[in-house]
Amino acid sequence: MLAMPVHNPSLKWKLNDEGNVVVIMPRRDDLSGKTLGWLFGVPQEKPVELDELGSSVWQRCDGDHTVAEIVTLLCREHKLSRHEVEITLTEYLRTLGKRGMVGFMVPREVAEAAGVAHQEVIGLEDVATTREQLTAAQEQAAREAAETERILAELEEDDGDSSVADPDVADETDTSSETDDDTDNGVRR
Repeated sequence: MLAMPVHNPSLKWKLNDEGNVVVIMPRRDDLSGKTLGWLFGVPQEKPVELDELGSSVWQRCDGDHTVAEIVTLLCREHKLSRHEVEITLTEYLRTLGKRGMVGFMVPREVAEAAGVAHQEVIGLEDVATTREQLTAAQEQAAREAAETERILAELEEDDGDSSVADPDVADETDTSSETDDDTDNGVRR
């Protein structure tokens, strides 16, 4: 209950129009994943939409809230019993952890008891094992997201510029259609 869940910073996520979290999950990168992806044309990424309660939990997996604090918040917000929330939340977080969607920042004594004395982050070993590494990965992910947003904004600007028609071209088109109307007695070809 002292662990602080944290998103895997290598995953992209956003809020949809309903306010639910959509996490973009990459296809498995092992030999089986690549083979099955090739055989069946599985896309490189799959959006996973969380429901309202799952989205609420996901947004609190920020490394600032302990599992116990999330339990308390959910009990208060949804008027549920503490025991019910503890069981459901721990199972949900365990599932997210198995899928590599979240990891857990843990106090040193908890890490030592779990047999990983030199790790402060458990479950995201491919991304980080210390708070410093996790912070660096989060900062890198934020930079990449900002760069993606910048590129998308530029593309939208470019699309907007290309849709503006040249007035001279429009005049020529209008003139030719008028000529067509005159020669075909008002019937368009």
